[in-house]
Amino acid sequence: MTRRRLALLGAVLLVAACVERLSAPANCPDFCPSGQITIVDTLLTSSIHRDSSYRGYVPAYQSALMLAAHLPGATDTLDARPIFRINGYGSRIRLGTADTSTGAILGADSARLTLYVVRRDSATRNLRLQLYRLPITIDTGTTFGALVTPFTDSLRTVNIDTLLAQPGRKDSVTGDSVVVDSANHRLVLSLKLDTAAARYVPTDSGTVSYGVRIAADTLASIAFGKVSLGPVLQWYLRVDSLGAPVARKPGVLAAALATFVLAPPAAPIDSTLAVGGVPSAHSLLRVAFPKAIRDSSQIIRATLFLVPAVPARGAPADSFVIEARNVLADFGAKSPIDLLTGDSAMIHPGATDTVKIEVTNLLQQWAADSTRPTVLLLRPEREAQALGEIRFYPSVAAAFSPTLQITFVRRFPFGAP
Repeated sequence: MTRRRLALLGAVLLVAACVERLSAPANCPDFCPSGQITIVDTLLTSSIHRDSSYRGYVPAYQSALMLAAHLPGATDTLDARPIFRINGYGSRIRLGTADTSTGAILGADSARLTLYVVRRDSATRNLRLQLYRLPITIDTGTTFGALVTPFTDSLRTVNIDTLLAQPGRKDSVTGDSVVVDSANHRLVLSLKLDTAAARYVPTDSGTVSYGVRIAADTLASIAFGKVSLGPVLQWYLRVDSLGAPVARKPGVLAAALATFVLAPPAAPIDSTLAVGGVPSAHSLLRVAFPKAIRDSSQIIRATLFLVPAVPARGAPADSFVIEARNVLADFGAKSPIDLLTGDSAMIHPGATDTVKIEVTNLLQQWAADSTRPTVLLLRPEREAQALGEIRFYPSVAAAFSPTLQITFVRRFPFGAP
C-alpha cells in the first residue's frame, strides 16, 4: 500500500473515532450520585430548655435618651419624667476673655434652656411640656417616689403645638422658640427662663436641677436627647466689678447628670421570658440541637416562635425591636454576645400575636462550628431607649413554649450506585 493511501486510511479512522453517538444512553461512572435531594421540615417543640431572664443591663441613667411619657387610663399606666442637673460656674467668674481678674456672681437676670426632642408621635395633640425645679442633690439613684413633692409646682408650661403654630415658630411674649429639624426628625426647643426660674445661688456654685413632665389630649410619649444633644443652659449673669454690677454672658453649660424616673417601676423577673423595659431585660434560650441536623444536613431556614404571656407593654406609638443573637460562651446573665450576626422582630405595644424571628444564620453557625454554645439570647435592639417590654411563655409552659421550625437538606449521598 502506498504511503498516500496509508495517510488517507488514518484520516478516515480518526474521523470515525470522533463521531458522537446521539442515540446511545449515557454511561454513569462509578462515582455518580446515587440518590436524590431530600428536604426535611421539622418542628422542635421540646428542644428549648433551661431558659431564663435577667434584668439590669442598661438602667435609665445609662440610656442614650431621656424618656418622657404620660399614659393615664392606658391598659398599663406609665409615667416617665426626665430629670437633669447642670453645674454652675461657682461663686466667681472672669470678667472678660482678656481680663484675668474675677468678680463675684451676684445672680442671674435670666437664662435660656435648650432641649432636643429626638422622637415624638406626630399624632399627639396639644402636647404640653412642664418644667419643674428639683433638688440639686439628685443623682443616678434618685427614684420616682423621692421626687413626688418637687413635681407639684411647675416653673413653666409650654404648649409645643401652639409654639409650632406661631409666626416664625417664636412666641414674642415668652421669648420661647422652636426649630424643626426635618432632616433629622427632631425639634430644638429654646425656652427663656426669668429670674425666678433661672435662680443662681452662688453658695451652691450655681448648680440647678430641673425635671420635665409632659401632657397631651391623647396618650403622649416623646424622647429627649441626652449625650451630644442633651440639655444646655445659657446664663445671663450679674457680676460684681469693683463694686458695680455688670452683665456677663458666659459660655453655655451642658448637663452633668441626665436621666429619667419611671412609675411604675419595671416588674420583677418571674417565670416568663422578659425582653426590654427599663432597666433592660434579656432572656436566654438553651437549645438541645439535634446531632442529626448538626452533623448531616445543610440548614436552609430556621424560625423561632415565641408566644406572649401578656400584651406587650409600652406607649401605643412606640413600637420597639427585639433581636436574637448567639453567645460566645454560656455564662448565664454575663454571657458574652456575638454582635456580628443577629435577627430581629418588631414588637407593637398591646399586641399578643405570636412573634416570629428568622434565626437561619444563627443556626447555620451552630452547624458549622460544633464548639459554639447552642444558646439564643433575646434582647432589645436599643437598650433602655423605649419603655416597651414583652414577656413570653417559657419552656415549662408546654402548650405555649418557645418552638424552633427548621428546614434542612440531608447531606447528599455520593458513592457507587
